[in-house]
Amino acid sequence: MSLEKIEKADKLIKEGKAGQAVALIKEAIKESPNDPFYYYLLGTARIKSARLFLAKEAFLKANELLPRNAENLRALGWSKIMLDEIEEGRKDLREAISLDLMNYFAYADLAMSYFNYFDFKEGMDWLNRAIALSPKDPFILQNLKIAKEMQKQFSKVSEKQLEKMRKEKSNPNMQRAFRLSLLEQYSNRKALTRDEAEEMQKESRFNGVSASIVTDKQQEALTLENKSDKQKLKEFIKRRKEIEEELQEMLDERKSKFDLNYIKKIIYNEQDDDCLMQVVSIFDRGGDASELDNILEIVNDAWNYFPHKCLGGLCPMEKIVKENKHRRI
Repeated sequence: MSLEKIEKADKLIKEGKAGQAVALIKEAIKESPNDPFYYYLLGTARIKSARLFLAKEAFLKANELLPRNAENLRALGWSKIMLDEIEEGRKDLREAISLDLMNYFAYADLAMSYFNYFDFKEGMDWLNRAIALSPKDPFILQNLKIAKEMQKQFSKVSEKQLEKMRKEKSNPNMQRAFRLSLLEQYSNRKALTRDEAEEMQKESRFNGVSASIVTDKQQEALTLENKSDKQKLKEFIKRRKEIEEELQEMLDERKSKFDLNYIKKIIYNEQDDDCLMQVVSIFDRGGDASELDNILEIVNDAWNYFPHKCLGGLCPMEKIVKENKHRRI
């Protein structure tokens, strides 16, 4: 019985429904509480659902039940990287490689841990090893594409500025904002099941806040009972134009080499967890906490009101309206 649930959960993960898979995996774990693969799969589903702390918990349990397993260690290491536990995460990834020299995912994860912190030389060294092992793997090719785009984007940035950006990225407030933004990105894409909502609350508490799928202003725009869906969508378009004006003003103020279309393109084509922070980095000048909060607020609004390719050209706010409409039928 538990095996059937695991097979169904694995299928859901491959279909991009990792959040729904979590509940099935937890049911399977109740039936087989000592199977390390079940915890590994639980961690995988959670990390794909932006529940980074909960993912790490699952990977730790998998590693406890099956020590010195290369794939468990690789997954645990990457979850630590995502939580800014950089050195611990890299240590796990290196150990995973030592246990299985053919695990190209571990090489790629280690590579991206360096790219994410603007160490392009070290990152490319590790990525080339992954490419040598599996030159046609889609995951490797996607990481190579991201790496090249990052190198191009930051090619003219001085080492002094890159070092400043590394410190800013490791700032606890920035990391917390990043994790919460991932939760918002995931939850805004669709209506949540009860189990998903409960997991979101747990993950939010790990981040030191109560769970909130959208900001208060966004929630108000969604829930006004005296407005039809059509009226709400009109307001979304109006708000989108206001956000565009605010972003353009910020770009002009900073004399940025990037333009509004570049930001829209990043959001529309978002593919990985760093896309939102990539937009934040365009505006971040290393100012005080108040300035960072303002940047995060407007970028979060842009993320939720601008179209996403993965949502069929809709913005997350439009997606919620459509999901709610279907749920009423």
